[in-house]
Amino acid sequence: MQNIRFSFPGKKGLINNVSIDLEKGKIYVLMGTNGSGKTTLFNLITGFHKPLKGKIYFKGNDITKLPPHKINQSGIGRTFQDLRLITKLSVRDNILLAMKGDPTNAWYKALLPQSFYRNEIKVLEEKADVIIQEYFLADVKKSFAGEISFGQQKLLTLACCTANDPQCLLLDEPVAGIQPEYQHKVVEKLKKLKQEGKTIFFIDHNTEFIEDISDRLFFLHEGSISIFDDVKSMRTDKHVMEAYL
Repeated sequence: MQNIRFSFPGKKGLINNVSIDLEKGKIYVLMGTNGSGKTTLFNLITGFHKPLKGKIYFKGNDITKLPPHKINQSGIGRTFQDLRLITKLSVRDNILLAMKGDPTNAWYKALLPQSFYRNEIKVLEEKADVIIQEYFLADVKKSFAGEISFGQQKLLTLACCTANDPQCLLLDEPVAGIQPEYQHKVVEKLKKLKQEGKTIFFIDHNTEFIEDISDRLFFLHEGSISIFDDVKSMRTDKHVMEAYL
């Protein structure tokens, strides 16, 4: 992000001349008080809002004006606070729906009998079953997404986000509200994704989780970004302390 400015109509600037760089294979956290603009920043990166000024690049390409689906296709995946699962579909079907290469996405194939593309469907189903195992969801793969526990829904959301193999993942509070058992599983998965060369940028407030996993911290306050190498240095910063007073 280069010199990004954004505000909602009739309000003062929410994002003021913000510039950040994310490196491949690193994990970053975005922190800030409620209403500081963290989700807005994610919405700018993923095309749901357009900056009033500045540019956003991904792998050297200008994505500033692209719509969200094009940004996703370019290699940026995202989760939301509201989990956005299809609750009346199974765990497996939610993952299949998120994957690349579904032959029925082409309208002319959707009109053909399934026998014409059965092998392609089989390959996707095998990949989905691997993802289900990796995200600790094998016991509930046939259950409706709306019937599994909240912790399992968080894992399923992360599984769907990674199902189309993005290079950069933006995660909105990936461990918020879930039991320690599932927090550890999320940490395990994020560390593995980092080892695979993925870039991860997430919003969270859980300092224990952040200390365990993040390479760098961004703190958003009054439209500006401060950068820290660890939680300890962030906690002692005067701007951070002022923000929480």
